[in-house]
Amino acid sequence: MKWKERGSNFEKYFSQSFHQRCCPVLISSLVLRSNLAGQIDMAGLEKKSNSWCLILYELKCSIYPDAAQWRRLRLAQDYLSRVLEMEVKLQVKVLPKR
Repeated sequence: MKWKERGSNFEKYFSQSFHQRCCPVLISSLVLRSNLAGQIDMAGLEKKSNSWCLILYELKCSIYPDAAQWRRLRLAQDYLSRVLEMEVKLQVKVLPKR
């Protein structure tokens, strides 16, 4: 299977399992970019006792995000936390090697 195909299957599988356990959220990449933040691959709301938490995922096919991308993703996390006034968690999932 080609690398791109594996990445697409990884995203599809992860998306299905992620959205079964949380409420999907669509976040505009234009809004994030206008605030110098990185775009998010996947986001969802998860209920935590008496409040909600926004979970952000960056899905990678090969390597962990480099320093510049990591900085932009953290800016997105910070921006969304301030605007929505809620806890925001950022996680990275890397496609497992075969």
